[in-house]
Amino acid sequence: MRAIPTGTTCGHRVASTDDLPPNERFAFWRDSSLRHIEPYGPAVGKREAFAAKIRQLTAPEGQFTDFHVTPVGIARTSDLCRGDGIDDIAVCIALDGDGAGWFGDPDRATRLMTGVARIRDESRPCTVQWTGADNHMLVVNLPRAIFDTRTRDRILAANGALVPMRGLARMLVAQTRSLAEAAPDLDPAGRAAGLRAVLALTAAGLRLTFGSEPPDSEICEDATLIAAQAFIRHHSGSVNLAPEEIAHRLGCSRPHLYRIFARSGLTVAGYLREVRLQSCHAALAAAGPRETVGDIAFRCGFSNPVHFARVFRERFGLRPSEVRAAAGDDPN
Repeated sequence: MRAIPTGTTCGHRVASTDDLPPNERFAFWRDSSLRHIEPYGPAVGKREAFAAKIRQLTAPEGQFTDFHVTPVGIARTSDLCRGDGIDDIAVCIALDGDGAGWFGDPDRATRLMTGVARIRDESRPCTVQWTGADNHMLVVNLPRAIFDTRTRDRILAANGALVPMRGLARMLVAQTRSLAEAAPDLDPAGRAAGLRAVLALTAAGLRLTFGSEPPDSEICEDATLIAAQAFIRHHSGSVNLAPEEIAHRLGCSRPHLYRIFARSGLTVAGYLREVRLQSCHAALAAAGPRETVGDIAFRCGFSNPVHFARVFRERFGLRPSEVRAAAGDDPN
């Protein structure tokens, strides 16, 4: 396990069994990366071939885990649940692989499915058996204390059930996938922003599904805004990024996307332009001797050099070449 410092807002851990002897891999994965588990089922006798990779982002508000694992079975027994006192609510999303498990009731075993979100009460026993060659899971953990009593009781009663795939739940699957893809290349601030968006979306989605929040509540719209802003920051370098794509990836309509930005006094185009301009300014100020203004602008999402030069000067009061020249000789 290697710890990657990200300041006080987001812990970042990465672990892999690749460099370990086969007989030590499962124990390492269990002890350093997962919430207290024991091996279970046929995979117990096949641990010589076991392999896993895991990435975790952690904040006081919750945790995001992205892991790949070969076929394996795990169990949280009643003794482990009583002993560790973990009582988070987990939302689990399978991206690849197959298998089955029971969650709280061994007579209600269910087949694991990809592309859906499932609720798990971490305080109750469960077993899971992954059978795919490469099983890819995303898990979001939230403290149950953040929910009011009525909503919390309804969430816990749904232990093992699928989250209905509508509204924010669809957005959550897309956003967790985006965070998993982007996290390796994000800086600490980017990882913290991505984690914040996922945690806010998860909490809002559960409140909307199991509580009394209306679809247009401020809680839900705030979560959508956070997710949209995180998505824009992650993909602002794409010159083709447009409101239609942002809305599609978040699982909402374009008019709804416009409305939640307007409620905060923003526009989608204005926010995207500001993110791109800030990225350009930082890149120009740190440019190497072989980087041109045009190359940097295009890399930050501006395809029209004339338009870029005009909006840059309007925003910062300087021409891009002046900022670039301060970093070294301008090749242009």
